[in-house]
Amino acid sequence: MDAWGNFWEKGHSTTFGEYYSDGYTKGYIAQWWTAILNSADAKDLHILEVGCGNASLLPCLLDQRVKGSYTGVDAAEVRLSEAVKKRANAELKINLKGGLGIEKFDSETQFDLIASVYGLEYSPLDQSLPLLRKLLAPKGEANFLMHHSGSVITEMSAKALGEFDFESMESVVSQLKAINSELNSHAGDPAKLQQSSVAHAARDSVNEFVSLVMDAGPEERNPISVDFAKAALSYFKKLRLSEADRKTYIDGILVDFHSSKERFRQMVDVARNEEQIKEFEQQLAAAGFTNVTAKPLLKDGAPVAWNIKAK
Repeated sequence: MDAWGNFWEKGHSTTFGEYYSDGYTKGYIAQWWTAILNSADAKDLHILEVGCGNASLLPCLLDQRVKGSYTGVDAAEVRLSEAVKKRANAELKINLKGGLGIEKFDSETQFDLIASVYGLEYSPLDQSLPLLRKLLAPKGEANFLMHHSGSVITEMSAKALGEFDFESMESVVSQLKAINSELNSHAGDPAKLQQSSVAHAARDSVNEFVSLVMDAGPEERNPISVDFAKAALSYFKKLRLSEADRKTYIDGILVDFHSSKERFRQMVDVARNEEQIKEFEQQLAAAGFTNVTAKPLLKDGAPVAWNIKAK
């Protein structure tokens, strides 16, 4: 399962989806990245983003009118987001490489800045770190944000793992398939579904699930089930689509939620505590990096990432 490829193909600009739909152009990551850019000596910068997704750091670069080049590398198939496309200019050369693990990346360019936002930790560090050190220019700097085991991001990801009720989801999807089959048998005419007792029963079953989810109080409400209910209801807005398009939509619902759970699992697995981040510092040093520092990046007084710098 390509859990991250499934996410990036939706066009998201960052790991946080709609929360940062315009790229990291606001919030704590934008502040972190802008400070790094402002401290750079060179006017023209060669920048490498590791685990870039749909080029998450690029919108901020374009807003800052950075000149030079940006290269983004990600193991998943990725593409430039709309947040990038609407900002693109001739001052910054853009090179995006999807379907390529950073450990397999080859370039003759040496980079002034190598950065990663919750991405480097997914790579095989014994291979990726020595390669990144070779790619770093003599006066260059590496800056990484990595998942912190004590962050609210990790806490919410761990909580989400217990919120996937796939038995109920599969039942709802089977009801959608029943409705869709009836629609196909009536030549794709939604008006004729009113004549189908099968479609009525299936829709009542879907509505019962949706009501149960949506009517729960704030303390009992399951965010994953809410998202799934919205996805199920979206099918009814697609009744006039072609038979193939409707099938594609229904078939993709459970795939999306299985991929979502896998992403949460991976985020929890790669999060590091203080002892583990010290081990990572040692790995950086062993790969040839110097001036290594790792400190918690705080938001509202709580950690949201490990902030690592190295030369």
